[in-house]
Amino acid sequence: MPYNRLLQSVQVALENKTQRDALLAMDEIVDFCIEHENGKVFDGWDKEIIRLMVAYHWAKKTIIVHYNDDEDIQGVFMWYNCNEDDGWDFINNWEPDREDGNSIFLAFLFAEGKNAFKQLTEDFLERCPEVLEKNKISIRYKSGSPKRVNYDNRLFKKILNN
Repeated sequence: MPYNRLLQSVQVALENKTQRDALLAMDEIVDFCIEHENGKVFDGWDKEIIRLMVAYHWAKKTIIVHYNDDEDIQGVFMWYNCNEDDGWDFINNWEPDREDGNSIFLAFLFAEGKNAFKQLTEDFLERCPEVLEKNKISIRYKSGSPKRVNYDNRLFKKILNN
């Protein structure tokens, strides 16, 4: 596994437990993701690994969390900056984002419903407008096994127009 300085600093922060409010917020996000996960995305991951992943995305600013008026989480979206030839190993090996990469890996998306899904998408396009110029890749389960999917910008139009 290549050295990932940001990941190492996130691990130290989690172990030191010095940011209590941030840790509580991350734990809420972790619980939401686990609750809305279909058993395939986090297959074999324990809660601490998911917590590390959420904290890592928090540190690298590649996470969007939406709340309702009661401050309940409605949706979570996490992504990676990568290259077109990167795949699931890029995530499993905790490789650092490729800031000059030509692709965005749409990795983890959990939403309460269609409106939350739309809001996450709108926020993502605002936060990461370069996605419109880059390749968009993801892993989806089809016929019982994970398959790589390449998307174009029609994906966003479809989500926003439904």
